[in-house]
Amino acid sequence: MQFKYRLEKVLKIREEELDEAILEMKKAEDHLRTVSYELSATTEKRNDLHAELINEGLSHATLYVRRIKQLNEIIAKLEKDLIAAQDALITAKEEVIQAKMKLEALKRHKLKKHKDYTDEENRNERIRLDEIGVLKHARELIESQVEE
Repeated sequence: MQFKYRLEKVLKIREEELDEAILEMKKAEDHLRTVSYELSATTEKRNDLHAELINEGLSHATLYVRRIKQLNEIIAKLEKDLIAAQDALITAKEEVIQAKMKLEALKRHKLKKHKDYTDEENRNERIRLDEIGVLKHARELIESQVEE
């Protein structure tokens, strides 16, 4: 009789959960990278506008100040998005760790059950061999008594 793990479906579900958690973590990493890039690009634009304002003088100062103010608002929003993305990444990593722990626990359980199964099979095999040996010995005794 072949070993059949009774929680095989649960094991498959845990493996799928781990795969999903890893995918979510990768998405969170990509989002963090995107927000970080947008933040640095916007900050660079603002700094360029500051430099242009300094070079241009006061001729179009109100336009530059208005645009810089818009970029500052965008930067503030992107910084909040960056913090949210970092939190999402941390949460995703924690979920991956939890999924790995659950999967490893189930794999250890499967190994233990497989070992118990093989031990039981070996014990049953030894009992059968002992019975065969006893029967063989009994037959030899009976044959030796008949010959006498």
